[in-house]
Amino acid sequence: MTNGEVDNLATGKRLSIKVGSQLQVEIEGIPSRHQTTFLGMELFEYLIIKIPVFPHKIRLDDIKHKLFPGNQITVRYLYEGSVFGFQTKLIEALFMPKRWLVLEYPEAIAQHDLRSEKRIASFLPTTTKIKDKETQGIIVDINQNGCRYLIKAVKDMKFPPVQMDDQITLRCQFPGEQDEQVVSGIVRNIKRDSQEMTLGIQFRKMTDNLYDIISLYISTIGA
Repeated sequence: MTNGEVDNLATGKRLSIKVGSQLQVEIEGIPSRHQTTFLGMELFEYLIIKIPVFPHKIRLDDIKHKLFPGNQITVRYLYEGSVFGFQTKLIEALFMPKRWLVLEYPEAIAQHDLRSEKRIASFLPTTTKIKDKETQGIIVDINQNGCRYLIKAVKDMKFPPVQMDDQITLRCQFPGEQDEQVVSGIVRNIKRDSQEMTLGIQFRKMTDNLYDIISLYISTIGA
């Protein structure tokens, strides 16, 4: 997180986190971000998390050599409307009887409040469905309440027959998530010319889990 995105940077502070919280981690030398679970801590001493469940293309046996003491790990998680983030180092990787990572207690913890209306620029390939017609496009900005969705014209393509207040379904793969997410929304704004169509979409009927996924995505692209 850059200084412009951090509302508070604290040192020597107890982590605001609950056992079982979902984390997004980046392990140096292992591509992409990955989801895992917070298991507990010894205050100001160490943290314990699960070894992430990596996608099929990454086999644990192939990356075990990256789980060495001292390797750098970045952690982000959502707690009560704010994203917290910190950098730490691996103390030890345990594979038996459980797959755990023991991490150094962070020296500094960044906090970023997400309860603002500001949208963050993004580039997220997405499939939309409007009136049973599917279209490929890009989410070009996003916040927890909605997004701006761009459809570029290609040869012989007709834009979908969308109208204000139409219901719309978006399917996209958020970085660090193994499963495709489905987001429901309502079209609130339409702009079009011969080359492109832009839809302003308000999200609706979001689960808590989907809200958290979008919030973490916003925190990473805004960092």
